[in-house]
Amino acid sequence: MKWGKYFSGVLLVILVLSSTSVAPASVEANSSNTTTKDTATRSLSVNATQALGPTSTTDAVYGETLKVNNHRVSLMSNFNVNGDLMSFTDSLTTADPADFWFFNVPTDRSILAQIRSSNPNYRFDLYSIDWSTGTASLTGFGGKASELKFATDLKAGDWGLRVTSTGTVGESYSIHMNAASPADTPINGKTAKLTSYSNNLLSTVIEYPNGDIKVNGAQIANTTAANPNLEWSREFNFSSGGSYSSRSHNVSDVRIKSVTTPVKYTSNYASSDNAVLIVLNEGTLFTYFESAYSSGNPPYHSSSFVDTSGRTTPRRLDFIDMAGDPDILVYDLDTKKVIDFVSSLNYYYAKGIEPQPTVVYYN
Repeated sequence: MKWGKYFSGVLLVILVLSSTSVAPASVEANSSNTTTKDTATRSLSVNATQALGPTSTTDAVYGETLKVNNHRVSLMSNFNVNGDLMSFTDSLTTADPADFWFFNVPTDRSILAQIRSSNPNYRFDLYSIDWSTGTASLTGFGGKASELKFATDLKAGDWGLRVTSTGTVGESYSIHMNAASPADTPINGKTAKLTSYSNNLLSTVIEYPNGDIKVNGAQIANTTAANPNLEWSREFNFSSGGSYSSRSHNVSDVRIKSVTTPVKYTSNYASSDNAVLIVLNEGTLFTYFESAYSSGNPPYHSSSFVDTSGRTTPRRLDFIDMAGDPDILVYDLDTKKVIDFVSSLNYYYAKGIEPQPTVVYYN
């Protein structure tokens, strides 16, 4: 048996998907059945998955135990690993019919895992590791090829994913694991939901019972609050001689429908290599204002709070807005600020003054 490696270094190699530039009109499903090297085309659309609640528990420890050796080796050139993240490939053979891959989490976490292989007999199982006794104890968390498994009760400590086959061997496999998000504390029977994930599981979006939405454990928004950290405004002012014009947009009291996994975002107005798209919900407050003045005889002055849809602002987004293209805030994960508003309510995009942005979803 080949024992796996203990990952202690840091290496995050993110694969970028190709993209095309189109209007933000579609909602596209995020596939979870292709290998980590696959690529696909994504436009300025919102990757979405069907919300998945916990499907198993890591608490149920069975009687089966295995002996493990504490050989903590890091081969970081071969694996895409960042402590609590895994995405790598290997194979099972007659001489090497099982692999163990170890990891550690310093605090209680949620865990998402999947094994992919052309061999339907392959499966993975999670073991609790006690290095002091060299013992690996089987838990109730595991699944066969292509099954996506999610649990919210992974305790702080040492763990191992064991890959085996219930039948033949000889084929390769890829195994993917994300334990970057906090564990869940159910509220009134409600549990955390996995709402989105990248193809290789290196990024997850989890909504917690209190409404918090976190991307790999980083707080982004809350579905029940006003989210003052997500307010966005853009102002334009121009003056020449005795004339001036101005235009302003403001998004506030932000209500959240969904959040995507990280993307590379590019527009004329703003760009980011590490952003998420936040789809707005009904109740978000939007304000548009424009004015112009020109001196002369007589002087000219105009002003308007009417947005591109012909409706007067300030107003709350409603079912009419929800029936159209999604209204999207672009949130930079590095600066923790909203950097753009992609919407038919954005004058610059609606009038074609600025080209539609492009989005590249990370694998």
